[in-house]
Amino acid sequence: MLRFENAYPSTVNVMIEFLDRNCRPEPWRRKGWWVIAPGESKVAYGGSLSGLNRYWYWYAFAVDNAQWAGPFPENVPHSVFDWCPDVASDPSMNIGMRELDVNGTANWTIRLVRGS
Repeated sequence: MLRFENAYPSTVNVMIEFLDRNCRPEPWRRKGWWVIAPGESKVAYGGSLSGLNRYWYWYAFAVDNAQWAGPFPENVPHSVFDWCPDVASDPSMNIGMRELDVNGTANWTIRLVRGS
């Protein structure tokens, strides 16, 4: 299970990307946006993380413009989505995802805090 906990003082929006062998032409599924109020948490993936892939990717931004970004580029829509790489949307935005190495761990919680 992959859970996001909002310990930041503003509402955050979260997306993930993970291995999905049913996706073509590349086996990666993108899903978002989970809207998480301060003090709340949401499960972004309910199954075991270790059974799919060692590496997961995620990105979050707050309504006050704070971001939890990384060096892995992706293009995602502004609205809620669940799609494989052969799907696109207009308008969309370019983001940089962070990588999460679960290394065989079944459950993981990402705690979003100021400055992390």
